[in-house]
Amino acid sequence: MDGRQKVLIVDDEELAQDFLRFFLSKKFDVYTVGSVSTFYNIVNKVDFDLILMDISLRDSKDGIQLTKELRATPKYKSTPIFVLTAFNTTRERNNAHQAGADKFLTKPVDSKQLLNMIDEALNKKPAN
Repeated sequence: MDGRQKVLIVDDEELAQDFLRFFLSKKFDVYTVGSVSTFYNIVNKVDFDLILMDISLRDSKDGIQLTKELRATPKYKSTPIFVLTAFNTTRERNNAHQAGADKFLTKPVDSKQLLNMIDEALNKKPAN
């Protein structure tokens, strides 16, 4: 990969991974994971600039729990995390924000709008 900013997509649906990878890879280095175990492997090896997190992962943990864990680590304390989910309830929205998510977006998401939000979040991110 060529030094571009790195985005991690955490989603157990391959179609969602493919869609997001398709348009984000034009501008970012995109990594995708579909399970909790692969999530832990990659977040410990790669420094991501932004994370797109699905809530429902059909695994031992959900995206809310993973977001809380990321926020508790120095490495990802200030990394932008966008929850991207099919669940559009006030409860899920509140849970996501309490876990530390920066944005709560519902599927399907407009690709141009998402790209603009990512650009905005990455441009605001303090330099390390």
